[in-house]
Amino acid sequence: MKKLKAYMQTENYQMKVKPELKRLFAVVFFTIIYGFGVKWFLESSVIPMYTGGIPGLGQLVRDFMKYALHIDTTPWEGAFLGIWVFVVNIPILILGWVGVSKKFVIYSLISVLIQSTMLGYIPTINIGLNSESQALTATILGGILVGIGTGGALKYGTSTGGLDIVAQYISLKKGQSVGFISMIMNISTAVLGGIISAQYLVDNQVLVGVDQVTAAAGIVISYTILRIIVSTIMTDRLHTAYQFLSVEIITEMPDQIIGDILVKIHRGVTLLNVKGGYTHKEKTLLKVIISSYELTILTQLVHQVDQKAFIVTQPVRQVIGNFKKKTIA
Repeated sequence: MKKLKAYMQTENYQMKVKPELKRLFAVVFFTIIYGFGVKWFLESSVIPMYTGGIPGLGQLVRDFMKYALHIDTTPWEGAFLGIWVFVVNIPILILGWVGVSKKFVIYSLISVLIQSTMLGYIPTINIGLNSESQALTATILGGILVGIGTGGALKYGTSTGGLDIVAQYISLKKGQSVGFISMIMNISTAVLGGIISAQYLVDNQVLVGVDQVTAAAGIVISYTILRIIVSTIMTDRLHTAYQFLSVEIITEMPDQIIGDILVKIHRGVTLLNVKGGYTHKEKTLLKVIISSYELTILTQLVHQVDQKAFIVTQPVRQVIGNFKKKTIA
């Protein structure tokens, strides 16, 4: 036990092992949240709602067979969704391996395996949101959970797979918001879902007072788009990897901190000589621009050298110049 405690205090554990353990826990935790959001809220709603991404495409294929081809999918539709998520993610994971980050893809693969299991084998249960009057509640709560699952995974350097990887790839190349890119990708899923399910909703009088196909399609599209907007907001609120921070560090021990920033984070540092207003001691102000996901690592580096260092952060809207955008894992 003493050896374990001693190892947990070492730089190797603090800088390498601990972040990976946190990332592993995060991908499991946030994928489970995502799975519950889909299975217990979106899939349980009387109004078809689509989660977007690869699972959303699987829902479209399944519902096309169910509503358009009139195939009874009840015995295997859960297993179909789980298998679909795993198989279709394979080429996308390869894209992420080449164009995003190998570590990012490894953790995303773990997420895909958990997600496939949950979507394929966790039963859809009635939690009181399977009536038309509760469809709005199911949409909002499902959207929140899906957004938390997606954004939380991205924040810790992984993803729930699928179009998140494609969006991450585009974000690295173009610098656009991951949530915004995902929303654009998923709008077409909402429209197709409305078209596919509308006739079934009318023929089976699922929606009270709705007897026109266009009206039924509009309801499905509206609810799904609302779900997408809610999920997008949650994703961007949690995922900040490509927002920038200006960090000012006031310290009496600048040399080692500068060396750690240059070598371990690979960011440039600007130095200013300052004096404490109360102590009148000479100090150094270090100014560095980072991607905000690097803040935790930077804070650890500083406190390992100087526990009394004063750190101030503020958001940066745009960086122009020699600032390298790096992969998140």
